[in-house]
Amino acid sequence: MTLEEKIRELPNELQREVEDFVEFLLVKQRRAELERTAIAMGWPAGFFARIAGSIDDPTFVRGDQGVAEERLPLE
Repeated sequence: MTLEEKIRELPNELQREVEDFVEFLLVKQRRAELERTAIAMGWPAGFFARIAGSIDDPTFVRGDQGVAEERLPLE
């Protein structure tokens, strides 16, 4: 019996867990690829992991953006 056949025989909730785990592994692999690319381009190791999404302070609030200026229409 193949792995795919074994997975298909699992109850739906376990199939979902397998799917979630495979998705997790794919994301992990993609992040590793991006990290290698960033390092190859001269960025410090872990730079984007430290910066992207780094504002986790619940008191951080985006300020009022005001009213957008009105511009002439494109012709």
